[in-house]
Amino acid sequence: MTVFEPFATQALFFEVISAFGTTGLSMGITPDLSVFGRFILVITMFIGRIGILALLLMFKPKHQKALGKEYPEVDIIVG
Repeated sequence: MTVFEPFATQALFFEVISAFGTTGLSMGITPDLSVFGRFILVITMFIGRIGILALLLMFKPKHQKALGKEYPEVDIIVG
């Protein structure tokens, strides 16, 4: 973002870290960001919300044979 946005690196770093942590904090530069900068923040917020591990596991194939081993499947209610 530092290449495309005319703001200080420290302010952009704060915005990105705040978006990843989904804390809701801002230095007030978000409305002045370009469309590309806002898109980066939206994607960062999404990844921060669902978690990196969950995001990576989302692309894992569902059915894999584990060399003859079968593990029980359980639906866990969270929340």
